Amino acid sequence: MVAPPTRRRSSATISGVEQHLVRVLVVDDLPSFRRAVTGVIAVVDGFELAGEAASGEEALDFLRDHAVGMVLMDVNMPGMGGLEAARTIRFRHPDVKVVLLSVNNTEDLPRDAMVMGAHYRHKDRFGPDELEALWSDGGPAGS
Repeated sequence: MVAPPTRRRSSATISGVEQHLVRVLVVDDLPSFRRAVTGVIAVVDGFELAGEAASGEEALDFLRDHAVGMVLMDVNMPGMGGLEAARTIRFRHPDVKVVLLSVNNTEDLPRDAMVMGAHYRHKDRFGPDELEALWSDGGPAGS
């Protein structure tokens, strides 16, 4: 697991209004996709990278010690996959917004994937606009 960045900002001024930064944990077993997602986070005002994890287990370990507002997580990973990790995160951290990312279509995901309160986005279409829309569609989880 990659250690959290040393940069510590707790808020940002966006359009003249101070807002707290949304801390995001990126979880994917492929380093190249983690880099792509962290690049998206870096260019969107109001978001900062909290850390990275390569598995569901690493994500749960990270969340024990670090506060985040959003988890962007691959569905298919070795060990604990994204669905099981999302269930556990939603149970242990109900205020954290969990977004499952996959190359599969929504209809190819297990039926209970969305019932647990996670959101879903196709990896090929994930970008800055999607990140902002996910947060503005109700902010923290539970909405």
